[in-house]
Order: sequence, then C-alpha cells, then structure tokens
Amino acid sequence: MTISVLPVDRLPYRPVEGPRLEAFFNAQAGIGSGPGPPPGELEAGCLRRAWTRFQTRVSTLKEAFGLLIPSVLSGVAHLWKQMRLAKETLAAILGFLAQTRNISLLGDYRCLRLPS
Repeated sequence: MTISVLPVDRLPYRPVEGPRLEAFFNAQAGIGSGPGPPPGELEAGCLRRAWTRFQTRVSTLKEAFGLLIPSVLSGVAHLWKQMRLAKETLAAILGFLAQTRNISLLGDYRCLRLPS
C-alpha cells in the first residue's frame, strides 16, 4: 500500500501550488489578477486544465456545499465566488470537501481523508 501525504493547500494529481491555483481561479472568476509572476507555458497549461476540470464539477461541488452557497448559480465563475465566500481560501475549501464528502475540488478519490 502506498500513502501520500499532501499539504492542506495541494490538490491530488496536480503539479500546481495551491496559492497559484487559487489566484488563477480568482482571475477566471473576475476577483483577482492571477498568479504573480505570470505562469510559464507548462504551468499555464496545468492551470487551464484545472479550470476546465472545475467546470465539469459544478453540480458535484454545488451539492457538496449544500446550503452554504445559493441554490441558483449563474455559472462556474459564480460557483467559485460563492465557494470562496463560504470558506475563504482554497485550503479551507479543500479541507471542507475532504472532511465532509471525501472529495477534492477537481476529483473524487475514495482514499482521500484528513489527517487524524
């Protein structure tokens, strides 16, 4: 058996630092200017793929947040804004998803859990 321990602000299977992903998602939602310094070509591709994956998970994440966010959302950018209002940071969002649903922002992993 293999066990991976990730820092609270890291996403499984994503080679991107949490604060940079958070800044990129903020920019996509119109609430920031993106990561600084600007990402290189490889990192930019990873960030774009993460946002694309996030777009496919709207209903899953909306259900996971339940009453913490409005039931009617005007799109993926609105979902990100509401998640940030409910939990403030990417690290808090990841912790909430892991603790309450055993899922992550961009995927569902049966083995995901918070340290005890």
